[in-house]
Amino acid sequence: MTNDQVHTAVNQWIRSKTGNGTIIKAHQGGDAPAGNYIMTNFTGSAEVRRHNITVEFTDTGVDNSEGENIINAAPVIEMEWRFSVHAYGTSPTDRLRPIVSAMKMLQPMEPLVPGLHVHEISQIRNVPDYKNNAWQPRAQMDLFVRGIIRDSVGAVDVIDEYSLDIARAE
Repeated sequence: MTNDQVHTAVNQWIRSKTGNGTIIKAHQGGDAPAGNYIMTNFTGSAEVRRHNITVEFTDTGVDNSEGENIINAAPVIEMEWRFSVHAYGTSPTDRLRPIVSAMKMLQPMEPLVPGLHVHEISQIRNVPDYKNNAWQPRAQMDLFVRGIIRDSVGAVDVIDEYSLDIARAE
């Protein structure tokens, strides 16, 4: 799952929970939409646990030059993606509130579940912006999403047979 796929899934989930039809990604270029809209900014991602040692091995079904199956390895890593969510227009804090309610129950977490889940959210901040000689309503909150990635590192050598001899030294 790429960062862009996670960002798109988060936007779809926010649209379904807030009922706000216009959700945009930050830094896409172009003019801001007219009227009410929500913007999401992907601020970064990180491993949830350090020194992960879980690895999945997948048989490719293809033989190498020695007639052995090629095996791909992929570390299984729990990741956390961080987003800054901004609402613009009329009653921006009220338009972000459904996100707070939706994360409290399992069923409203769809369509992020089962691949992703909202792990944590911040308070909703009322942050009006002074623009064109007038205050414009705006709200902001942080959203943390967790999921599993399995980025294959490619083919690995597999030891098919081994022997172990133990001798006691006198």
